Amino acid sequence: MTSTHSPSTGAASQAAPVPSPERQDAVERLGRLQHQYDLLQLRIQRVEEGAEPEDGSSLAMLRMRLEGLRQDLDRQRRRASGQCCNCGGGCRG
Repeated sequence: MTSTHSPSTGAASQAAPVPSPERQDAVERLGRLQHQYDLLQLRIQRVEEGAEPEDGSSLAMLRMRLEGLRQDLDRQRRRASGQCCNCGGGCRG
């Protein structure tokens, strides 16, 4: 009873699909937007706690920017997954 099937050859012989340049750009933009969102969220938290002065930007304005970034993140997540970004044009990312 000899086996000629090697479990490592099946998975290793299949190459991962290479993402399109558009999809890769969307993934990179998603990473940058997520970083901006996280930083702004931390800044809002520090302002709310009194650890950081508002420096001319009201808390309401910071929250509006955070909401805009959240919407951009949602669109970029859809584009990165190959879906339409919800622009109404059926772009398919």
